Amino acid sequence: MRFEQKLQDNPEELEKIGKELEKYSGDRDVDFKEFIQRMWSIDKVKKMSTSEIIEKLQSMNVDFEIERFKKQAQNHISAIQLAEDHYYTQDFHAPGLDEDFIWLAMIELWNRIIPEKYNLEMIDDLMQEGYEDIDKQNYGGGLEKWEKTWDMIISIVPPHIKSVTEADKFIPDLTQSIFNWCQDFEIELGSTGMKDKSFYAKRIKYCQDFRRRFPKSDKSILENMLRAEAESYTELGDMEAAKKLLQEID
Repeated sequence: MRFEQKLQDNPEELEKIGKELEKYSGDRDVDFKEFIQRMWSIDKVKKMSTSEIIEKLQSMNVDFEIERFKKQAQNHISAIQLAEDHYYTQDFHAPGLDEDFIWLAMIELWNRIIPEKYNLEMIDDLMQEGYEDIDKQNYGGGLEKWEKTWDMIISIVPPHIKSVTEADKFIPDLTQSIFNWCQDFEIELGSTGMKDKSFYAKRIKYCQDFRRRFPKSDKSILENMLRAEAESYTELGDMEAAKKLLQEID
């Protein structure tokens, strides 16, 4: 599981880190900064070649084959869960801080080997990158990322799931819930539309797609989507379309 998630779900992990730090406390040549630098991160793994990642796994006694990995991924929507089910169950050797390398490797290998098969981690990363862009007032870039996020979500969620609440249950552990994000997406499309009317057209399409895909969602969200769509038609000068939508609310 993710490092920060391990700390939340397993308080003993903090004690483990403390013991690791104690090993270095008497070593004048090793300070806390160096300890942190020894920890694995996704950025470190990204700098490695695919062959280097696989060789590192094999050095840890992790049995990894690309074709087998592809087959395993067909039954998962999360690289971390795949790691938990198929690789942390092996008799691996992870001295020091190497244990986290396994799930980080699975995330990166998934991105490289089967990028066309979307997963939870891809959705979460792109969603958060969109928030970061919008915070920096890069609205176009952020909304472009969110359009891709939406496409990923509807490609992963099975057709029988008809509400955004159920979608959140199917894709758990996102940094931001789909329930909240989907409304943020609509709001930002509307705000950006005031500067560039092409975003009103995108807002209309998104609201239509949302209502079509998740028709059993909370009434308040569905009505907000209708209002947003009607408002967008009004801004584009199509008063007749706006009026029809508002009548659906009444």
